Amino acid sequence: MYAITKRSSHRTISLLLTACMVALLLLPANTTSAAQAETKTILVFPVLDESESGIEGTDYRATSALHMAIDAQTGFAATKFSAHSPLVRRAIAEGLLRQVDVEAGEMADAELALFLGGVLEFDYVVIANVKSLDIQDEPRQVKAVLSGQAYRVKGNVDEATGDVVDPDELTVFKAFGVTGTSSTFAHYTGSDRPLMSEAIKAAASQAARTLAGEPAGQQPVAKRPKTQAWKWLLYAVAVGVLVIGISNSSSDDPGPGPAEQAKPITNLSLQPLQTNMQLMWNPPTGTTLQILRYEISRQVDGGGFSILPSNVGPGETGYTDTNTLDGRHAYQYRVRVLYTSGDASAYTYSGALWFTR
Repeated sequence: MYAITKRSSHRTISLLLTACMVALLLLPANTTSAAQAETKTILVFPVLDESESGIEGTDYRATSALHMAIDAQTGFAATKFSAHSPLVRRAIAEGLLRQVDVEAGEMADAELALFLGGVLEFDYVVIANVKSLDIQDEPRQVKAVLSGQAYRVKGNVDEATGDVVDPDELTVFKAFGVTGTSSTFAHYTGSDRPLMSEAIKAAASQAARTLAGEPAGQQPVAKRPKTQAWKWLLYAVAVGVLVIGISNSSSDDPGPGPAEQAKPITNLSLQPLQTNMQLMWNPPTGTTLQILRYEISRQVDGGGFSILPSNVGPGETGYTDTNTLDGRHAYQYRVRVLYTSGDASAYTYSGALWFTR
């Protein structure tokens, strides 16, 4: 009887999976391709800090906030310009760009931005700057003013020669001058950086909505077409049926294995010191496994991650990287937990942070 029931269960699962796959194939394929055809590719150049606030990292935070806000808009696919990106390095290797142009792109004007955007085959380029960061003392609040312009590459760059038109003839696609404010706190004595980041993110969202032609108060619309939601739903149904079938077909399933107990760390943060970079985190919770040590890897300027020669034991919740490089570089770290059982947690990433030594 058990064998008959098991074969019947497998037959039912196979039929359901086949039905799901057929449904996926029958869904309209032209909806996604049409949406992709309408997507505008936008190259976002590093935002310049003209605020004279003295808050370190304002330019990096503003660039990241503007890039993410534009990319969140429907019909936009944004990319941050970086001299170290694979796209740029390939263009240099193919002789399409010079190293001097790439290095100047970190502080690009409209003419250079359009030249680089044309070579890298983007539809639009965006340049911006933080005009001011005003800090109100009581209650404490930060107000950020962000301004900039978006230029369409086609029309400003000759398609045949790749030359940018005369600077006096450049056409601005859209310009923005927006203000973002942070939350207000009475009797605040903490760092102004979190408030500054909140204000810049709010300003970047306003700028992105301006570029997208949306009202200032409107929230970004999800980028994924509706048909994609149905595809994911059908995938979920198929996987769910498969899981149920497997669990029903084996009465002696031992349950979750040790890998599910390999919990990662939380709240990984970076704190730049005078010549070093300090990492802090919270240990994993909700696991019965015993921690062996923490493995720490570092990435510099967008390259590959390399494991640092460290021996951070189970009782520690921090690490200081004393081997930072001379000059200004973007650092990113990832940490994972190695357990005595032989399991390893997923990586927890810090996010990139510019640091000058």
